[in-house]
Amino acid sequence: MKKIITIVLIIIITAIAVMYLKPEKKELTSVGFLFPDSMYDQTWGTEGYKGMLDIVQTYDTAFFFEENINTRSKIENSIKEMSARNVNILFGQGIEYSKVFNDMASHYPDINFVVFNGKSTEKNVTAVNIDGYSMGFFSGMIASHQSDNNCIGVIGAFDTQPDIRGFIDGAQYQNSDIKIVANYINTFSYDNRGEALAKQMIDKDKVDVILPAADGVNADIMTLLKERDISTIGYIVDQSNYGPHVLTSLQLNLSEAYLEMAERYTNNQLKGGTYYFGVKEDMVQLGNMSYRVDKDYKEQILEALKKYKKELMLPNGKKDNRLHFESYLQETH
Repeated sequence: MKKIITIVLIIIITAIAVMYLKPEKKELTSVGFLFPDSMYDQTWGTEGYKGMLDIVQTYDTAFFFEENINTRSKIENSIKEMSARNVNILFGQGIEYSKVFNDMASHYPDINFVVFNGKSTEKNVTAVNIDGYSMGFFSGMIASHQSDNNCIGVIGAFDTQPDIRGFIDGAQYQNSDIKIVANYINTFSYDNRGEALAKQMIDKDKVDVILPAADGVNADIMTLLKERDISTIGYIVDQSNYGPHVLTSLQLNLSEAYLEMAERYTNNQLKGGTYYFGVKEDMVQLGNMSYRVDKDYKEQILEALKKYKKELMLPNGKKDNRLHFESYLQETH
């Protein structure tokens, strides 16, 4: 009898302990979203738009969003407006929000600030960094392998972008003699130079594979490459809808990161700090490969990807590290 009573007491005590130790659920009643440019750019902005819709549909919450918020004064004004709307979480989709969020966070302790690409110095600022270096590496290998002219190109925003550095390293690993033509426009916003730069690469430099790795020029370049039937690597989202000349896509699952942060909030687990996500967290992936990539090489890449996901070891024998992303954050700030 004593044994039974003891067991019952243990069960009761354990149940009480679990009840008190389990984080209390929080209701997500209102969310704010700030975008530096348009949500309809078919890459970075569009992924953020999907993330916004996913949160709204999952949690049936009130939401507010603003586009083209890309200066300090605009960001500060938007924070005041979002505070008046009692948002629980305020997302800022871009590195331009990092410093302002950290500077203003102490004045708005009831807001959980989430910035994509940045660093956190405040307890209510969460910095989410999705590192595309590894998938840049694999897409660079594919681009290099598929180039008949032994010349590929990249049009990016900044030369410190981890995905671009990965692309270049992967291309050179695949073929040490590959020629890489690179142009940088120094902005993620819309820029009308993209199409002209791509035409110059194709006609003058004889580039036959291009990675358009800047959000603001991606759509114009992708349209041109479709018209000219020039091979390309899709960027941020799966861009295979443009046609078979899209060899694969370097995908960042930004919308998944949005949902992850919302879930952490409702589980009372959204903490300040700087976090890094990649293949291990299913935030980065290589899109489907076109039938134009020969079968044997495709199988070779898929096998290398499988090994990488298991060991986090790239085909060149190097382990994943955050040095490229840290450099990007430091130089872009």
